Amino acid sequence: MKKSRVVILFLVCGIALCGSLQCNDKPSGKPSGKPSGKPSGKPSGKPSGKPSSKPSSKPSSKPSGKPSSKPSSKPSSKPSSKTGKTVKTVAYSSVGDSNSWFIAFSAELEKEAKKRGCNFSVTHAQSDAAKQIDDVEDIIAQKPDYLILGPKDVKASAPALAIAKEAGIPVIVVNRDIVGKPGVDYVTKIYSDFEWIGQEMAKAVHDAFGPQKKLIRIVELHGTAGGGNTIGMTKGLNKGVAKYGNMKVVRSQPGNFDRTVAMKAMESILASKVEFDAVVCHFDTEAMGAIGALRRANRKMGSDPTKGEIIIVGNGGTKAGLKAVKAGYYHKIISVTPYYADQVFDAIEKHSKGEKVAPYIRVEDIVIDKSNVDEHMSRGF
Repeated sequence: MKKSRVVILFLVCGIALCGSLQCNDKPSGKPSGKPSGKPSGKPSGKPSGKPSSKPSSKPSSKPSGKPSSKPSSKPSSKPSSKTGKTVKTVAYSSVGDSNSWFIAFSAELEKEAKKRGCNFSVTHAQSDAAKQIDDVEDIIAQKPDYLILGPKDVKASAPALAIAKEAGIPVIVVNRDIVGKPGVDYVTKIYSDFEWIGQEMAKAVHDAFGPQKKLIRIVELHGTAGGGNTIGMTKGLNKGVAKYGNMKVVRSQPGNFDRTVAMKAMESILASKVEFDAVVCHFDTEAMGAIGALRRANRKMGSDPTKGEIIIVGNGGTKAGLKAVKAGYYHKIISVTPYYADQVFDAIEKHSKGEKVAPYIRVEDIVIDKSNVDEHMSRGF
């Protein structure tokens, strides 16, 4: 009896186990039945189309689409911000007197900054070195990317370099020289070669008279004391005088780049009865003042000393100066162009990219007289 019960129990368990195996087969049987029945019977188009299109489209669009676009956009934008395009703000500290040169140069810088996508600001020192230092302190507090400094005075404006250096703001020196070391206290200096201009003014006077003149007596109306341009032009003029041997500066007085000051200085010289053959002026405004005083005194001016005409030579390129050349009162102008903002921003761009910048970048100037004045009238400032 016991044996029969054991046999019966074994049979029941076997049937149950067999039934359970058949239930686990059913789920895999149904799915495989329908897809392999209807789908595979109807054409293999639907089964092979849908299964192969959906799986292949989703994996290829999401994984390869989004992942590949995000990584390629972010990495490419970050490196480009380190290739010189990070310069967003540039500030300019100008000598800032009423001289038309400073007005023209400031306008050129602003135009070039806009062209290159930079924010630009300017402060005017009103020909005061102490105010320029205060201006630079205010500028540095605003944290510009670069400071363009047009020093009022070679020595008195030098503390501005230390202020910028301490704040880590690179400086481009323009217009005039300053005490400091390129690559250490400032990036570079960019301006006309004033010593060359002084020598060219001496040459222009000498050539008007020729070597046959035993002594050419010169009056110099110079710019503001301490300015790098004044120092350079006086040095160049004196070199030229020494070179030719038949020239002498008989009087040197400040014209301070100002028409009224120069006119008064010329009137004082005329009243002193000092004899002179030529007047060398450090800027057109001084030449205009000298011309005004000489005309009042009924003195002749022009390009022919054999007719008793006083030779006036200067530096500039203003509208008034060019008109005076054309009219015959002003013998020659050695230009000092304010149109070099592109050179300033080229230097900024090179430095921002980590490229080497020359310690001094010369601004090219030309000699203007009656023969070519018409070509340059439109460039007068």
